[in-house]
Amino acid sequence: MSDETFTASVDARRIAGALAGFAREEGFVTGPVLIAPEAAAAEKELFLKMFAELPRHKGNFVDGGLSGEQISSLFTFVFAKAAETAAQLYEGVADIHLSTEGMLSGNIPIAAGELLNDFSTDQSFPDRCMSTFMDLNAEAPFSAPLIALFEALKWCYRLSFHIFWNYLEEQSNLK
Repeated sequence: MSDETFTASVDARRIAGALAGFAREEGFVTGPVLIAPEAAAAEKELFLKMFAELPRHKGNFVDGGLSGEQISSLFTFVFAKAAETAAQLYEGVADIHLSTEGMLSGNIPIAAGELLNDFSTDQSFPDRCMSTFMDLNAEAPFSAPLIALFEALKWCYRLSFHIFWNYLEEQSNLK
C-alpha cells in the first residue's frame, strides 16, 4: 500500500468517526446506523453521477477547488437526496434514481413527500456535517481533499438516511 493510499484511508476513518461521533453526541442518530441495500445502491449511483458532474463546473472552481458555498450546497444536496431515498423506499419504490440537479447551486429540488419536505427544511444536520469536515481539514489538512470531501458527503448521506428513515417510522407509529 502506498503512503498516499494509507493517508487517504486514515482520513476516511477520521471523517467517518467525526461525523458519526457528533451525530450521536448531538442526538441526531441513536442506535445502529440503518442503511437499506436499495439506499446503498442509490447512494452509489448518485455519487458516481456527482463525481462525473464536477468537471462540467470547472468555471466555478476557486483556486483549483470548490468554493465554501459549493461545499455547503453539496452537503445540503446529499441531505436532500437522502430524504428522497428514504421517502421513496418507505413508499415501496425499490429502484431509485436520483438527479444531480442543483448539486452546486444551492437551489436543490427535493421530492420527498410532504412529511419529509417539512421535516428536512427544519434541520441543521448538513451544516453540522460541513462544519465538522471543515474543522477536521483545518486541524490537519486532508491528503486528497476531493476524496475526503466525498467521504464526508457519503457519511452525511448515510447518517441523513438513518435520520429520515427513523422519522418516517416514528410518524407511522403515531398513527
